[in-house]
Amino acid sequence: MPAPSQPAAIAPESATTALYRAALGPVNTAHYLAIFARFDDAGRASPMWNAPAGLLTLNWMVFRQLWGAALVYVACAEGLALLVLGLGRRFLQWPQAVEWGVLGALLLLSIAIPGAYGNALLHADTRRRMTRAVRAASTVREACAALERQASSKRRLWGLAAINVLLAAGAVGGYLALTQRGPAPAAEVAVTPVQVSPATVPAEPAPAAQTATVTATVELPPLAEPLLAPEPAPAVVPPPVPSAPEPTVVATPPAPPPPAEPAAVAAPSPIPRPAPARAAAAREPADAVPQAHGINVGLFADPANAERAHARLIEAGLPAILQKVDSPRGERTRVRVGPFASRAQAEEAAARIRAMGLDAVVFAP
Repeated sequence: MPAPSQPAAIAPESATTALYRAALGPVNTAHYLAIFARFDDAGRASPMWNAPAGLLTLNWMVFRQLWGAALVYVACAEGLALLVLGLGRRFLQWPQAVEWGVLGALLLLSIAIPGAYGNALLHADTRRRMTRAVRAASTVREACAALERQASSKRRLWGLAAINVLLAAGAVGGYLALTQRGPAPAAEVAVTPVQVSPATVPAEPAPAAQTATVTATVELPPLAEPLLAPEPAPAVVPPPVPSAPEPTVVATPPAPPPPAEPAAVAAPSPIPRPAPARAAAAREPADAVPQAHGINVGLFADPANAERAHARLIEAGLPAILQKVDSPRGERTRVRVGPFASRAQAEEAAARIRAMGLDAVVFAP
């Protein structure tokens, strides 16, 4: 009578295998059946590497309908990333290398843990669904039919693949759009201060320093006359931070026969008297500044940007100067143009400066 007993012994295993097959669906069924049989023989689920679960964790969980595990995975991944990037940067103030190391470790954990325990997780979830189906059905065949209707299918797999392709295309398109828009504002910012190399900056004190380069004096003939005619011209020299031009200005006025620069100096009729007046103005530049109109171009935190703007103004033939200013946020560099004998001259120069793309605010004496 052993023959009838063999089908009875095989029936429970065949029923279990049929339920497993129905619950898993048509994708990788044989692979998971072998793993589940090993778990059932051992009486427990042990860690075993599952490449899709480790490398494509969310996709694998969604395909296998492990909704609870997917929510826990997303919450843990986002929570740990926020802790590192938010609290870590604000309170711990890790160096960038340490921060990248922590993020790399979290990435490895997010791959290793689902990859090692994915099979065990799927086995436990499949057993729960099989138990519910058997309790709700009157026969094993009905339970298998119910499980097949709920199981993952190839249609779901292709749908997930299409969603991933669309997301990847959207990410690439957004990146390309940002990279195409990015250079335009960057170019505008670069054009405003950067057009001329800062090598021409030393030519700025030339309007007041008689011993400075002759080329600087030649470049500014149109505005040299209005500067020297109203007498406050020496006031341009004191504001700049470089102390080298100041001694030159103080030393040169006592030698009043300066025919090198005085094409405009010869214009005033009284020849002997303007020399002492200019010497006094050179000795007390602070009093001479308010006596003429000027233009504020900007206050720069980066001295290089100030020097570039100053060089552009000098190249345009405008009497620009640099001043170092102390502020609560640190040292700043101010760029000014002037002085001018009248507000009309200052407004005309301000219009030219604005046409160059720079700010220009006229201030009265």
